[in-house]
Amino acid sequence: MGIRKSILVRVRLAFLSVVLLAAIILVKIFDIQVVEDEKWQKAATEYGLKFMKVEASRGNIVSDDGSLLATSLPFFRVALDPSIPTDELFNSTVDTLSFLLAEYFEDKTAEEYAEELKSARESGKRYKLLSKKHVKYHHKKMMEEWPLFREGKWYGGVIFEKVDKRFLPFGSLGRRTIGHIRLDSANEVKGVGLEKSFNSKLAGISGEALYQKIPGGDWKPVNNDWEVKTENGLDIETTLNIGFQEHTTRIMEKALKRHNAKYGSAIVMEVETGEIKAMVNLSKHGRNYIEDYNYAIGPQGTTEPGSTFKLASFMALLEETNISIDDTVNAHDGKFEFYEDCVMKDAVYYGYGKIPIRTVFEKSSNIGTSRLVFLHFNDKPNKYLNYLDKFGLTSNMNFQMVGEGVPYVNKPGEQGWSGCSLPWLSIGYEVKLSPLQLLSFYNAVANNGKLISPIIVRKVYSGNKVIEEYQSEVLNEKICSDNTLKIVRELLEGVVKRGTAKEIKTPEYTIAGKTGTTHKLKNGQYVDSYYTSFAGYFPADNPKYSILVAIDDPKNGAHYGGEVAAPIFREIADLLFIQGVEQTLPDTLIADGVFPLIRAGKYEDLELLTEQFNLKSVSYNTTSWVKSGTSGDTIQWHSNPVDQGQVPNVVGMTLKDALYLLENQGLKVKSRGTGRVQRQSLKPGGKARKGGVIYISLG
Repeated sequence: MGIRKSILVRVRLAFLSVVLLAAIILVKIFDIQVVEDEKWQKAATEYGLKFMKVEASRGNIVSDDGSLLATSLPFFRVALDPSIPTDELFNSTVDTLSFLLAEYFEDKTAEEYAEELKSARESGKRYKLLSKKHVKYHHKKMMEEWPLFREGKWYGGVIFEKVDKRFLPFGSLGRRTIGHIRLDSANEVKGVGLEKSFNSKLAGISGEALYQKIPGGDWKPVNNDWEVKTENGLDIETTLNIGFQEHTTRIMEKALKRHNAKYGSAIVMEVETGEIKAMVNLSKHGRNYIEDYNYAIGPQGTTEPGSTFKLASFMALLEETNISIDDTVNAHDGKFEFYEDCVMKDAVYYGYGKIPIRTVFEKSSNIGTSRLVFLHFNDKPNKYLNYLDKFGLTSNMNFQMVGEGVPYVNKPGEQGWSGCSLPWLSIGYEVKLSPLQLLSFYNAVANNGKLISPIIVRKVYSGNKVIEEYQSEVLNEKICSDNTLKIVRELLEGVVKRGTAKEIKTPEYTIAGKTGTTHKLKNGQYVDSYYTSFAGYFPADNPKYSILVAIDDPKNGAHYGGEVAAPIFREIADLLFIQGVEQTLPDTLIADGVFPLIRAGKYEDLELLTEQFNLKSVSYNTTSWVKSGTSGDTIQWHSNPVDQGQVPNVVGMTLKDALYLLENQGLKVKSRGTGRVQRQSLKPGGKARKGGVIYISLG
């Protein structure tokens, strides 16, 4: 036999051997998994072995500036395999270890820990859970230096089992909007808020690991090569602004307590983008108010809006007819009968008489509004309803969060429709909307007629990689004509200038909006319990933000939207307006390569600094605090007066100097970044309210 032929024979034999071995393995696998499956399942049960799901680390939820709203923190269960250490190692360390465990967990004495550890070792236990309490990551690092534990898993027998816990860095702030999840009895994910809405992104991909059941019902992880690794969840960036959220929450809580109300909700939306910058929901529990339901978007807050709905009625009238707001209408003497048992009343018991249509809106006359709608739409109510469709008031907003309330509008042909329906519908009864749906309508008026879906999540990302980005969807490019827009915006401004919300008028900026006061329906009857609201936007001439405030069942004497909800709107708007007028560094102070970063501070300190650097300076200063300017190669010092009771200008200062000045005025300082102050939220020279919050950004 030749060499070539001999090699070929050997190769063929080797190949056949490999094929035969593979066939045997496949047959054995089939035998184990199919034929003997019941046998091995029984064996696994006897030994207490089970593949169990290992949850992935959940992704973060962050605010518009990257601040953490929700994150998963690693905690650990501490266990020990007492059979692993040598006798010498175990006996020399058990007493000291027991003392440290007793001191840390404070649930047993050192003697009890020592006795349990020795007993577990003597009985041959392979897993001993040391405490049901979980330890933090930095405490785990500390424990890893303890006697016995420092020998690690393979020599000391210590087992640290990772357990993720959800943590809200800002506590209860926005808790209901952030939400939560849980598994029900059928192992299905239940929950609310962003956690539930974006669970598929946040949850990640779970893994698997082999566990063994031990006496006491606990499960011990088994070291094996069958583990399926987890894939951590993605992060989501919201549109929420922490400063706005905190400020709005504080104002709402204070107002709810003042009015002893049942619950309240407030939403702040950016007009052009539809981004939700703050969403607050507070309901009464004992003497306190907490976030437990999302009244802003959910069915719990979907209710009859009352007079804020009159904006839709006036828009429909202006679109359908050629009426002028300077025309007059008879609002009668405070009471008007459309039909028998169908009597409309105004808030002013003596009535308004004959008044211009603009006054009907500004004074929120129920009779004036309903008579106009009845006159022009009574023979064609579906035409009126078509306008409501066009305005986006009869359908959902395709919001990103689950649980959006379904709007309801009574319609001809339905069981509840009657001759009274159209007049009552025109003033915000026989219709139910969530605050978010109503605000989106007002936002469209502020946004030159463009109706967009509000958004609360900007993007989904992992590290620096953006996975998905979101923008508002245009639901209707133009909800009405430009002429109608011009008129209704004038009417909304008139409500604040001369009408039911004139108490919130301010010379600082213009506000446009509408008050709402609704009798609540209980057991089929309208009672003297109220739902008050104010919806609007500002600055009216160039809208930046739209806001809706709703307060349910206010007491203590006030129950109209103008005296309950409107002042809250103004308080929220004040901060947003001030933050929009950011105080920034003059360009002359940030030119490259001219001077060191001397911008503002205490005169004595800065003058000393210029001397050390041999810089020319000239002083036009008469105060202890200064800001800088330049003239050629010379620094100029200008006065930066700090008056008691007024907000100082701290732009350009170090954090140390800024804190000193602001806190001396009784302000609470919230700072972000490092370096010198780039902007401050409160306008310099404004009144410094004791306990007020000021936000400063450094860079």
